[in-house]
Amino acid sequence: MTLRLRERGLNWRQLDDELVVLDGGQATYLAINGSGARLWPALVEGTTLKDLASVLVDAYAIEEQEATRDAELFVAALSEQGLLAV
Repeated sequence: MTLRLRERGLNWRQLDDELVVLDGGQATYLAINGSGARLWPALVEGTTLKDLASVLVDAYAIEEQEATRDAELFVAALSEQGLLAV
C-alpha cells in the first residue's frame, strides 16, 4: 500500500533539523524532528511502510524490526492527525 501525505491544506518548511508543518484545514501547527523529519520527504513523494523502515535503518543503523515499528508509529500518528491521503 502506498502511503502519501494529503496534498490539500498542508504547508511545511525545513528549518535546520526540524520540519514546521501548518495544517490549514485543522488550523494546527506541528514541529517534526528526528526520524519523523527523515521520513516526511518519502511521504511527500509516496512510499511504502517497508521503504520508510529502510530509511530509518540506513539513517540510524537500527534493526529492521525496530525501524518498522517506529515507522508504523509515525504513520499512525499522522493518520490520527488526518495528514495522510485517503
